[in-house]
Amino acid sequence: MKLNKIYRLSRFLLAITFVVGMCCGCEEPVEINGITVGDPRLVVSANLFPGEVVKVRLTSSQPSNGVLEVMDITDAEVSILEGNEVLEVLQYRPGTEGNKGRYHSQEFIPLVGRTYTLYASKNGYLPFEDDDAIPEPVPISVLSVSNVRQLTVGDLNIYNFTLNINYEDPEFEENYYDLRISQVVVPYYINSSGDTTKLEEKAKTVQPPGEPFDANTQVGEASILVRDRPMEGGIQIELQSRFNPRTELLGNLVAELRTVSENYFDFQLQYQREGQALPIGVGAPQVNVSGNYQRSLGVFSGYNNSVWQVTLTH
Repeated sequence: MKLNKIYRLSRFLLAITFVVGMCCGCEEPVEINGITVGDPRLVVSANLFPGEVVKVRLTSSQPSNGVLEVMDITDAEVSILEGNEVLEVLQYRPGTEGNKGRYHSQEFIPLVGRTYTLYASKNGYLPFEDDDAIPEPVPISVLSVSNVRQLTVGDLNIYNFTLNINYEDPEFEENYYDLRISQVVVPYYINSSGDTTKLEEKAKTVQPPGEPFDANTQVGEASILVRDRPMEGGIQIELQSRFNPRTELLGNLVAELRTVSENYFDFQLQYQREGQALPIGVGAPQVNVSGNYQRSLGVFSGYNNSVWQVTLTH
């Protein structure tokens, strides 16, 4: 067990790379090409999070020339069950401001540790059915930065640093985590009167240190999948934040430790290797596809979280 953890840590520290992907919020949709699907299927993207209503993005797979095309489904029956009891039938709400529509629960709020089933059906399609639960949160116990190095390249201020994070990983069981890291900035401009106007803050993705330095970082966050805790001292990650001081004020570095279900972890593992960083953007959802084509497509998964912040400057 210890040897496996040391091996995973070594791979974790040496193999951080970025794979470009556009996703949205808690749902991580990925466009999949070249998948052969025999029958039209419903495709679901939904998460369980404590204290929040359930929102379900529902599309369908329709194979054409070896490419998985996507169509929104707005008239399906989508239900949340616990055992054999239907807790609520979700209602479809159209999207606003360019966002896609989703099915929403009105009164149902998931609880930690309870297993729920999501069932979606529509005439002419194979249905979707899957179940999952929200795990107990694992708190962050240490979050700090060290070895902070600052440099200026053109209009950009660049911070290279080591992020140190530790958490109370429960022993004697396998646990799954999705570590999300982002750099908050506050956009601003100076008006004709010389006054500074601050705009709404935004979270930008971080990245491994390296060149070239000619581009500012994008809105989003980095996602790193971890099983258990590689070593007792936690995780140390070499990262970089970039911002333009002429248009942005540097805010806090935010770390969100998601304690996730095995369902969640296995789905995300299809698109990134464990210990690697995948940038998560804020683009429109596309397609979520799981590996179990015989039963359903998509993901219905539970997660919990702990969030800490730290500053790069003193």
